[in-house]
Amino acid sequence: MSKPGQRVNRAELADLFGVSLPTVDAWVRDGCPFAEKGAKGREWAFATADVHRWLVDRAVADVAAGYEGEIGVITADEAKRRKAVADAVVAEIKADEALNEVVNRHEAAADVAGFCIGLRTGLSNAVAKIAGRAAAMTGAPEIQALAETEINRAFDAARDELVKGWGTAVGDEPRA
Repeated sequence: MSKPGQRVNRAELADLFGVSLPTVDAWVRDGCPFAEKGAKGREWAFATADVHRWLVDRAVADVAAGYEGEIGVITADEAKRRKAVADAVVAEIKADEALNEVVNRHEAAADVAGFCIGLRTGLSNAVAKIAGRAAAMTGAPEIQALAETEINRAFDAARDELVKGWGTAVGDEPRA
């Protein structure tokens, strides 16, 4: 994933902001800044910091457009106040990100997907082990104990992979 202030192409910009390529195209039509215009055989280039600022300014303008003061329009002071509030919110989010106080949804989704893949692999292995050993076992309690052991082993392995990414185990305090 790109960091703020980097140059990215259209697809990277869409991924970074969690939107579709048609949304990026609509942004450009609406005045989104770009570093280099795309053409046949040449990618669009965007400065992520400029796009971020444009989105914040546009959000502030959208809020201001919906506000009607006593005279039917927003005052310059109110617009400045709202922009200052929006800037403060953005700064707070950046500070939370820097302090690892918030979870990046793309990283979380990747970690959960990894957990699911690990669990599926572990359960498939458990089925193979149970099938191979159950024929030689004499009773249901013995087969049940084997099944529980192998299933728990699959869950533990998947959990351990998730803990590697998140740095904590269930019930543990987060590490700083």
